[in-house]
Amino acid sequence: MQIKVRTLTGKEIELDIEADYKVHVPNFGCRILEERNADGTQVSRIKERVEEKEGIPPAQQRLIYGGKQMNDDKTAADYQLEGGATLHLVLALRGGN
Repeated sequence: MQIKVRTLTGKEIELDIEADYKVHVPNFGCRILEERNADGTQVSRIKERVEEKEGIPPAQQRLIYGGKQMNDDKTAADYQLEGGATLHLVLALRGGN
């Protein structure tokens, strides 16, 4: 599934989020067919892909989709991401006392 990540500068990064896993379906010939599914891809894995392309460490990334910050522990399916979706990348601000 192809998605886009747009930075604050307007640059768009295209990512192909691959399947992490999916059920296998036995057929009559006893051969196992594996169906790949990108819905199980975690947000943390998407951040790793952005790091591979742009060099921004995942800890410094904040991904926004549908006006909400995405949680690293959730999956593409949790946010109902579909092919062609655009995520917005902002950098984490340092803060605290």
